[in-house]
Amino acid sequence: MRVRCASFAVALLLALALASCSGGEQPQAASPPAPASTPAPTAPVTPAPTAAAVTPEATPTPEATLTPTPEQACANGVAVADPEATPVLAADCEALLSSMDALRGDASLDWGGGLAIADWEGVAVSGEPPRATGLDLRGKGLTGSIPRALRRLPLGEALFAGNALTGCVPSAFEDAATHDAASLGLPWCLRYDRLDAAGEVASAGEWAILGGNGEALTTWEGLRSGAATLRVHETDAGGTSWASEFGAVAVNDLFEWREASDCWVRYRVAGAPAAPPISPGRWEFPIEWMTYAATGAGCTGAVGSGTVLRADEAAPDVIPAAGIASPLRHGAWLLIPTDWSGRREATGKDGDSLRATGNIVEPKLAVPAQGQVEGNPGATGYFAPSRVETSDIAEARRLIPLWRDPVLPAGWRLDRAEAGTDDSPVSGYSAWYVNAHGYPAVWIRVFHADVQPLYKWAPRGAASALVDEARSIDGHAILVEYSPPGPNHSRLALTKVQIFNAGMGVVYWLRGQDRSLQGSRIDPVIEIGRSLYRTTVP
Repeated sequence: MRVRCASFAVALLLALALASCSGGEQPQAASPPAPASTPAPTAPVTPAPTAAAVTPEATPTPEATLTPTPEQACANGVAVADPEATPVLAADCEALLSSMDALRGDASLDWGGGLAIADWEGVAVSGEPPRATGLDLRGKGLTGSIPRALRRLPLGEALFAGNALTGCVPSAFEDAATHDAASLGLPWCLRYDRLDAAGEVASAGEWAILGGNGEALTTWEGLRSGAATLRVHETDAGGTSWASEFGAVAVNDLFEWREASDCWVRYRVAGAPAAPPISPGRWEFPIEWMTYAATGAGCTGAVGSGTVLRADEAAPDVIPAAGIASPLRHGAWLLIPTDWSGRREATGKDGDSLRATGNIVEPKLAVPAQGQVEGNPGATGYFAPSRVETSDIAEARRLIPLWRDPVLPAGWRLDRAEAGTDDSPVSGYSAWYVNAHGYPAVWIRVFHADVQPLYKWAPRGAASALVDEARSIDGHAILVEYSPPGPNHSRLALTKVQIFNAGMGVVYWLRGQDRSLQGSRIDPVIEIGRSLYRTTVP
């Protein structure tokens, strides 16, 4: 029986940067003053005062004549009325503008920062928070190609008939509820339709995932076994060579392998690609799994030999927890929906700890050995040698294993730090920071995730002010909790960020308490969290 395949979003390719710049019109040169009329001889005239010299107009600087970038055009308060309150719509705006030139070709397309995005030609905006959810560009005379940058949009409708488009069709448009991509007569971008169980990948359209010993992985358990290598032919099943795109693959790019809606694995690129001539026409990318479906009848045993790998778009950086129907593994966490049919027992505070049974298939993960702590040569191991309570930053650095200095706004300071206490993790520490006025600003916990997975309850109810999301940043799996704009928005809701550093087996946990970190302001909290693994202790 032929397996019907769902979308394989594979982020091996970079989005096209298509913003173009054009100079403005130069000012006209000032006309010289008209000569004075000759006075009549019979009427003496007092000579007119000499006219002031005309100062030539300054030539505009090149910066003044540049066309606004997509980011500038979408932040001007016109295209998106309130970009700070609706950041996802601003991101959609940027994706459309960055794609416009490649899409229109020689035709015109009335998109720009001087018009609200909902009034752009062929663009539909809907939802709460609002998103660009549809494109109806039929018969617009477009002569370009469909940019892969449009993958960022949640398009339920994608209509392009009646244009002279070239190139290939990103597979994201095959999954739109309403689409006419098949009618364009164009091949699908980067469609690979033969999983090579031998791992040779000698023919166009073939691909394979290899284990540490170079063996082809042909089971779901193998695909989730850890570090591996993706091998793909540079020519897809449609006969198109993608050598230039493969050459642009970067570390931490994401892609997905998907056989069905409940059977998929998301990987990150862990190193630079190995290109031909290592073998004729073959490219290799070191990869590591980041997220995968933890349940599903087809998620064990052999993978389908006829499965299609679609590799034309990035896997999204954000997975809304409200959108998952069955447990998924994301880094150190196992996210379990509230309505999942498997048996579960909630324990711990706020439902953060769960114990679940059911058809969850979990590989055992290697736990990094204890030893000298990265970035903190003065401390070793993961467990505090004794009880530590201090407000002295130097003492905290010296005594507390895993200690990290966050990058904080000016005036914020450490209030106290604890290790080996009831308020600190067993294998880590807690630190409380206050703002310039002495009020609570951010609470940070750093601990070794020696038990994996960490069970997490998700999603929250539709009427909740808070949402949970699984994200991927800098090659790390993170969970965030915040109150997005919308009818249930709470501007005083505390925010939470959890970052899993797989290389160290460490979780960085942050609670935003300052007003600048509450409500929908999740990005500043994420930046503080990023500083924990980017900085070193003096």
